[in-house]
Parts: sequence; C-alpha cells; structure tokens
Amino acid sequence: MADEQTEDEERPCLHCLIVDVVDSYFAEYPVSDDEPDAIDTDEVLAKTVAELTCSQDAAARQSVIEQLMRGIMEYDAEYRQQDEMGRPGSHARH
Repeated sequence: MADEQTEDEERPCLHCLIVDVVDSYFAEYPVSDDEPDAIDTDEVLAKTVAELTCSQDAAARQSVIEQLMRGIMEYDAEYRQQDEMGRPGSHARH
C-alpha cells in the first residue's frame, strides 16, 4: 500500500483500514446461527493490544490499556448518543 501512495496523498486512516479488514473477514467468514460464539471478540481485542504492547515495559503497557479503556468509554458514549438521536452506526469513518 505504501508503494502506491504518492507524496501529495494523505496517509490512510488506520481505524478505517482496520474496519475494512474486519468487514471483509466477516463477509468471507460469516458467523453462523449454529455457532454465534465462534469468534471471541474479547480475545481478538486482548491479543491485539498484547501484541502491540509486548515490547514495552509494564508502566507503558498499563498506560496504553488505560488510554484504550478511556477511548472505548468515550466512543461508546458518543455512539449511544448518536443512536438515541436516530443516527445509526458509527460516523467516525473517513
């Protein structure tokens, strides 16, 4: 992807790229009604954070986890508010 990017283009939003990959995954491998718990999203998130922070010291890992928790709570509140106002889904994608 970086090879295709020209100097005048902005870097793609990492959030949007991750959401696209997850959407593609579930489009190709949908969750069946027979096994609704086949994909443990908690495990996926926990392993991702652990992988990204494994080379950091304990204090740095704790800081990332705390920032992540605050971010989750903030975005959750924002999305709930949007839902109450009748605006479905996330508007955070670019």
